[in-house]
Amino acid sequence: MWWTLPTSNSSLLERLQASEINFASLLSGLLALADESAALARQYYRNPNALEVKKKSDSTPVTEADEAIHRLLLKCLPDLLPGVPVLSEECDAQQLAHRLTWTDCWVVDPLDGTREFIERTDQFTINIALCLDGIAELGLISVPCEGRHWLGVVGDGAACFNEPVIGHERESTVIAARRHSSDQALKLLASHRHHPDKVHRFMQAICDGLAPVERLNSGSAVKFCLLADGRADIYPRNSACSEWDVAAGDALVRAAGGRVTDLSGEPLVYNRRDSLRADNFIAAADPSINFAALLSC
Repeated sequence: MWWTLPTSNSSLLERLQASEINFASLLSGLLALADESAALARQYYRNPNALEVKKKSDSTPVTEADEAIHRLLLKCLPDLLPGVPVLSEECDAQQLAHRLTWTDCWVVDPLDGTREFIERTDQFTINIALCLDGIAELGLISVPCEGRHWLGVVGDGAACFNEPVIGHERESTVIAARRHSSDQALKLLASHRHHPDKVHRFMQAICDGLAPVERLNSGSAVKFCLLADGRADIYPRNSACSEWDVAAGDALVRAAGGRVTDLSGEPLVYNRRDSLRADNFIAAADPSINFAALLSC
């Protein structure tokens, strides 16, 4: 399996050598941290009556679960790769004051889909990306309610890992984004909150230029998992989101053989601007299809 072999990602290899860290050790440590983070998320999720919900300055909700997972990741990620700082959604301004001087960093959303968490839809995730020189090279998305983690390293591959059962080895499955077949409809991913007119325009543009399209609703970064493991074809986004919402999914989909670009077809970059708002993007399973050109028409 790819995760038992040396990495072929040159940027990651250079970072590992500089830190004197083994590739397999990094991945196993990251999966163990994902296990612990997912278990912590479920503790809060199973006791909703005791969950405190607050509003941040931008009026988005934040819960005790967000903050607890943030503290865990902030404590443990630097141990996995010394010298690499953590850029988390729940970091304060002081913690991020010098972030633009960071060449490499972890980009983390401790709880992506806080509204889904509060509404108890099961569609929330924990997102962890390793960005090297502005590019997402490693991505992990944990879905606590499924007890599974999707992990990919660009250039190496992607896999879905189950949380381990006591007394048994961790189960894993290699995954790959699917290629479009002319005899099947394309599955377009959207959130149930996305405006229906906007989604319809995306669907019509693809249908006119390529093939029939079916809408598939999914919450949070689960959409990237569906692309990476072959259950969907495209996830276009032209509404506001932040870099920590995207980075892990970007790396995961590309590791699985897909493509993620901005709306002009260029790669996404992270922690390179004053704003942490992410570019509008198109994540696609089949990299041979120029969806950016289709959707710009």
